[in-house]
Amino acid sequence: MSELFAKRTGIGFALKAAGLVVIAWGIIQGFIIIVSFGDSFSNGMGLAAFLNTIFTYSICGVLIIGFGEVIELLQKIHDQNDPKVHALQVMEANSHIVANTPVPLAVEQEIKEFYANQNIWADSISPSKNRDVFIVKVNGRTEYIELGGLTPEILADEEVTRYFG
Repeated sequence: MSELFAKRTGIGFALKAAGLVVIAWGIIQGFIIIVSFGDSFSNGMGLAAFLNTIFTYSICGVLIIGFGEVIELLQKIHDQNDPKVHALQVMEANSHIVANTPVPLAVEQEIKEFYANQNIWADSISPSKNRDVFIVKVNGRTEYIELGGLTPEILADEEVTRYFG
């Protein structure tokens, strides 16, 4: 279940969350209907209205969650066909050797502050083979950031291949 809601793309994750909200709203509306009209529909109509409401919203919610999954699968297919993304994934796979090394707290704070100034949330920060370069997951994409200068700098593709190529 947690893999279904792993955040790979922002739009896919938002659609999945919206699907869950629709399902929850349907359950809440179903309970409101059964409480409001339970006495007047003593012949079973209240239960039928309750189940009809829950099933209708559940089907809509599952469809919305499915659309979110389709978007994420299409993004995954696109990433497999893109040679730049494939090269970054290979470099990232090679950098997992260093993944057991913790990121220093000062470095983590500096990177989070850098992205906070841009109104972006850094999902995860991990070290790389180079001590000044860190791998940052941001909004479903991977960025390499260098902390060797006065301010953090996001590396271009050419610089990433120079460091790790």
